[in-house]
Amino acid sequence: MGCFTKLALFIINFAIFAFGVAIVALASIIIHKDDTYRALLGDGVFTLPIIVLIGGLIIVIIGFLGCCGAMKESKCMLNTYAFIVIVLLLAELTCGILLLIYPNQAEEFLKETMGEAYKSYGEDPTATKSIDIIQSDLHCCGVENYTDWQSWPYGQTGNVSRGCCKEDDGSGTCFMNKNTLPESQAAKSIYTKGCYQAMKDDLKEEVVALCVVLFIMVVIQVLAVTCACGIAKRSSSHHYA
Repeated sequence: MGCFTKLALFIINFAIFAFGVAIVALASIIIHKDDTYRALLGDGVFTLPIIVLIGGLIIVIIGFLGCCGAMKESKCMLNTYAFIVIVLLLAELTCGILLLIYPNQAEEFLKETMGEAYKSYGEDPTATKSIDIIQSDLHCCGVENYTDWQSWPYGQTGNVSRGCCKEDDGSGTCFMNKNTLPESQAAKSIYTKGCYQAMKDDLKEEVVALCVVLFIMVVIQVLAVTCACGIAKRSSSHHYA
C-alpha cells in the first residue's frame, strides 16, 4: 500500500507539474494580448494574468518538489509540501469564491477603469492611437456602446473616436456627430457594440480553458495533500519503530 501511495503521489505531482505548465501557457497567451488592451484597462488592471502566470510557475515548482519528496519519503519535505499546497488551495478557493460573490463589483471596476482611459482620448497621442486600433480590431465603440462618448470630453461635440468607423469614406468625417444618433442610423458607418463585451468575447475561450484547468488543479491538489500526509505519517511510524 505504501509503494502505491508513493507512486500515486509521484504521478499526481507529475500531473501538477504538467498542469502548471498549461497554466503558464494559457496565462502567457492572455498576457500577449495585454498590449492590445492596456490602453483600455490601464497599467494596473492587467496584473491578474501576471498573477496567474506566477501562480502557474509556483505550481510547476511545487510539482517538481512533490515528486522529489515522494521519492525520498522525507517527513519534513512532505509536510512542508503539504502545507504549501494547502495554502495555495485556500488562496485559489478564496479568489474563486470572491469572484462568484462579487461579479458585478468586478465588472463595474473594469468598466470604470476603461472609462478613465477613454477620457484621455484626443489629449494623449499614445492613448488615442491605441484606442483607435483596439476599437477597429475588436469592432467596438465606447465601453458599453457608442453613446458612452457623450460622457467624455472628446465626444462632447457629438463625435466618437476615429477607430469606431467601419470604413473610411474618404471624407474623414465618418466619426463626427454619431454618438447621439439612433443605433440604426449610427450602425451604417460606425461600430455600436461596447468594447467591454467585445473584450469578454475575445478572451472567452482562454478564460474558460483557464477555469477548467484550475478546477482540475484543485481536485489534484486535494489528492496530493492526502497522499503526502499519508507518506509522512508512515515515514514517522517507521522512524519511531
